[in-house]
Amino acid sequence: RLSSFTSHYMHTPKIKISDCLTDLSEQQVQQMATIVAHYFPDQKLMEETVRNHMKQANTVRLASREGKIIGFSIASKYKLMTPFYHRPVNVIYQRMLYLDPDYLYRGLGIKLLSLAMNDLFGWLWPFKRIVAFCRTQNPVVAKIMNMYNVAYPQYKQPLPGMIRKFAESLLPTLGAESLDEKCRLTGTLSAFSGADYTDTWNRYLHRRHNDYEKLMLNSAFEEKDGRIINSGAFILMIGYAKPLRFIRYLFNF
Repeated sequence: RLSSFTSHYMHTPKIKISDCLTDLSEQQVQQMATIVAHYFPDQKLMEETVRNHMKQANTVRLASREGKIIGFSIASKYKLMTPFYHRPVNVIYQRMLYLDPDYLYRGLGIKLLSLAMNDLFGWLWPFKRIVAFCRTQNPVVAKIMNMYNVAYPQYKQPLPGMIRKFAESLLPTLGAESLDEKCRLTGTLSAFSGADYTDTWNRYLHRRHNDYEKLMLNSAFEEKDGRIINSGAFILMIGYAKPLRFIRYLFNF
């Protein structure tokens, strides 16, 4: 049995992560869009979205297995004044971070995030102050934001005034019209407003009943008559990490 297990383990195809990319082939864009289309079922729109984010990105990383893309990260960096520190700090905009549903909850997302940080801020990034923001409807992504010392929004917690002001300053970068009281970025997912997401939620997004899921179910989605309906807006997540917060991720790539 041990021999059989060892043989199976040794022949299991490994996940490979690309070097930092500056360009993508049409086939790669299509594969990336197919992953996103599990969560937002519109292949053509997702291909356009991937291309638009690529135009403004500073780093792209692809995770693949047997030549097939199974996950990717697209991110940009800035140096900005924020409410968290009295001087400009490193800021990462995680434009897109998506995994094939078969590879969720396996730590691949954290590895892609770590590599994006390394690309943008150098290998000593865990020793730096970093602010991050992203758009999401995924409660797992909301939980990942707890990598940071502080993260907003939190379930049933009001958004501090200074954080709201900072969030509103990001609207042009995010391509959103406005930010409402639930941290919803209006004008970002209007094509999916009112769509029944019960199956998508149960299959891909629901992991366990916790405050991260409650946050999304009361903002990104709405529960009506036992169904889960898409509100048609991304939720803006913002996090801040002091130096050494990420020390455990330093050798995670």
